[in-house]
Amino acid sequence: MTDLRSRIEEDRGLLKKIELLIPGFKGYRQREDIRAADSLLRQQLADRMNETNDIFENCREELSRAMELTLISDMGNILKYSRQIENRIRHAEQGYTGISADFRIEESELNNIYEWDLALIRTIDSISNMAGELLNSILVSDGTAKQNMQNIRNNLNEFNSILDKRIIKIAGLEVK
Repeated sequence: MTDLRSRIEEDRGLLKKIELLIPGFKGYRQREDIRAADSLLRQQLADRMNETNDIFENCREELSRAMELTLISDMGNILKYSRQIENRIRHAEQGYTGISADFRIEESELNNIYEWDLALIRTIDSISNMAGELLNSILVSDGTAKQNMQNIRNNLNEFNSILDKRIIKIAGLEVK
């Protein structure tokens, strides 16, 4: 995945370039650009999570076809939970950087949040791979579907905890 921060900088229009020349406004413009890049990144992450949810939906359909009634409900719960996580990613807090905000998140902190969000892609890819394995186990009826579902649920719980930590970090509530 490419670093969107440099893409945002390259795509600055004339007005944004002028803003960079105004004393006291340059930092604001740079912070807003990082926030924009992070917002785009989170949309890409949420879209990737949505692709994983499509696999989960296929799993639920295959369980229905196989009449695996005991697993259909569990799969529905996984899908519901995963969609909630997708929405948390898509609508996550960005960290306000206003010109004269009472509490301002500095450029380095915004860059750290961006790097944090970028690292989430590995977790999403891992969950997506697990979803593919689950679908395969359902299709071949190898008896591992229940264990695969438990592993996915554990990973979704861990991922949700990471999102909770992100909120604490942005709010500045973390204990050092």
